[in-house]
Amino acid sequence: MINVFLVVTFSGALGLLFSVLFAFFIVVSNSFFKYGTFRLFNELMVLGFGVLGWYFFPNGFFQILYFLLLSIFYQLYRIVREIYSIDVRFRILVLALGKDRFEYAIFSLKRVRKRIIGTFFKLLTILIASYSISQSLQALIVGVISLIVGVVLIILKLD
Repeated sequence: MINVFLVVTFSGALGLLFSVLFAFFIVVSNSFFKYGTFRLFNELMVLGFGVLGWYFFPNGFFQILYFLLLSIFYQLYRIVREIYSIDVRFRILVLALGKDRFEYAIFSLKRVRKRIIGTFFKLLTILIASYSISQSLQALIVGVISLIVGVVLIILKLD
């Protein structure tokens, strides 16, 4: 269990670092980033991917790489969604006050930092829960059902 906790914590922390950097570069860029494709990484989809990851990669380098990529995509989606949920009028106001995009990106990341930390702990909880599910007899079925329910939530736009 300590190995599981270390893998989840390491991949989650490294994924958080990369996703914050990617989110910073997305906010600094001039174009509006369409994050609709990242909707694939809602909580149920991440739970399903986590169960299947623990099931197919019981240990090793590929396991860490898999959970690192899962962590990056999930946290990047959550961070960018939180940043873009800030009112557009507020963004225009900040930029009109003479702040450049670099300062706005730092300000917007500081504004959502509590939610970023909350997302990190939510990911840790989901991945640890997915490990315990993957130790059951029907782990593959539970993982696939979780993915199907996640896709239904995406199609119905309930996330």
